[in-house]
Amino acid sequence: MNSILNALLTTIALSAATFVASAADDKATGTFTVNGATTKVSYAYAREVPSFFDKGKKDVEIILTDVALDAKAQRDSFARIEMAKTGKLHAFELTVNSEGKPVSTSWRHNGFKPVSPSGLSSDDVFVARTFDKQTVDAGYKAAKPREFFGNAYDFDVTFRAAITK
Repeated sequence: MNSILNALLTTIALSAATFVASAADDKATGTFTVNGATTKVSYAYAREVPSFFDKGKKDVEIILTDVALDAKAQRDSFARIEMAKTGKLHAFELTVNSEGKPVSTSWRHNGFKPVSPSGLSSDDVFVARTFDKQTVDAGYKAAKPREFFGNAYDFDVTFRAAITK
């Protein structure tokens, strides 16, 4: 009887620890600034996507945003673009390859006129505390403020997200 009770208590403790870890996922802190307007990010979403450079590998797309996203918006970049056009979303998106190196960024922000920047600078600083098949826990900071077609922007964010398939 004691072994059954011990097993049950162990299961409950492990479940509670998993719940606490999950509750800590999908969060972002920090800011990005576009043309003088600073946005505080609160949400982070990560999912596996086919690698742009090697279809046999997987990249991780990370979305950092000021608003919560439903499942459709998390998967549909066109939905996020439409949300951004109307000011309902301000997001910075980052793609990291299977080796844990950033390979691309995109902005979903109505503050950029006429177009938003994409790509990345190798000078920017990406530090992954955890990057495995389940979780990304990292920080990403612009090495210096940037300019793109007359638009000034900067970013300094940290995030933790469970990676979905």
